[in-house]
Amino acid sequence: MNDTIAPKAGREGLRERKKRLAEQAITDAALRLFAEKGYYETSIQEIADAVMMSSRTFFRYFDSKEDILSGAIRAVQREGLRLAAECESNEPLKIALRRVFLHLAELYQQQRDGLLARYRIAKQSSALASLFLYAMLETEPELCAALAARLEPEPDRSELRFLVALHMTALRVTIEEWLENEESPPLSSLLEQRLIF
Repeated sequence: MNDTIAPKAGREGLRERKKRLAEQAITDAALRLFAEKGYYETSIQEIADAVMMSSRTFFRYFDSKEDILSGAIRAVQREGLRLAAECESNEPLKIALRRVFLHLAELYQQQRDGLLARYRIAKQSSALASLFLYAMLETEPELCAALAARLEPEPDRSELRFLVALHMTALRVTIEEWLENEESPPLSSLLEQRLIF
């Protein structure tokens, strides 16, 4: 299950490709073990053994099991921040937010299998659910800052915070419903219906 964000065409060298493949192998093994044995019952050594590496080598790729569970979500959210930082200075705030969040939905759509696996694992305990949720929400302040720095005139900070939180909530709730229903239309279509504010 590939849940990495594809690098820009032609920019990935052999070393980066090997690193990405190793990270994906570790991720796949870890998610499988978390689903089979439980997140807390799976050790880093067991994950390393599953991909035939030492636990020391594991730490070259990931800082912790939490990093595996939330890393892909954080990567998608960083991509949203990148897009926000590149918006046109005269773009209306609501249009910029809509574009950023629909782009996030498209990225999550591409990673449905990995996101679904993480979502099911996160439901094993309230602590894991909090970690899953926080991985999405932690970029809110940075997103506000990126838009405030880019848009002219600078948006009202209070309104900006409210609108970013509203969009993030719409994304989160839509993702949950989308993951729980295999017959759902594409995530971006569902989200677009909800971004009416």
